[in-house]
Amino acid sequence: MNKIKIRLRLVIIKHAKLLAYYTQKDDFYFYIGGKLEFGETIKEGWRREVKEELGNDVEFTFKKILYIRDYIVPENSEHSLELFILGDINKFEELEGRPDPEFDGKKWPTWLDINNLPENLYPKPLSQKLLKDYKTGFPKEGEYVGRMDSK
Repeated sequence: MNKIKIRLRLVIIKHAKLLAYYTQKDDFYFYIGGKLEFGETIKEGWRREVKEELGNDVEFTFKKILYIRDYIVPENSEHSLELFILGDINKFEELEGRPDPEFDGKKWPTWLDINNLPENLYPKPLSQKLLKDYKTGFPKEGEYVGRMDSK
């Protein structure tokens, strides 16, 4: 039986820079986060993901849920509901390029210029919307953006 997964994606912007994860193997960027585990609240999930991906000394401050997105890839039996959560963290430069030991150092966090986001930041349609909303101060909360393909 197929199950729907819930994924948390953190939108962290400091000094006009967006924090993203880079994967060297496939040469693309993606939003920090991961899947919500069974029995875990959204708050518990983002705390755990921040610790796993950015380090035990990093604290995330919740601001609001920006977007809700459907991610469906039938050929991979993948169906996820993604929550894009706007927040802040207590670190900046010290996170740049710190390799993730879980992935043999082939993935790492990096700060991207919010006004010049790379073409290989996925999902592309959401990144374009994010830039527009950033420029207007993220006026909406919990906006359902529907099904968006990654590319």
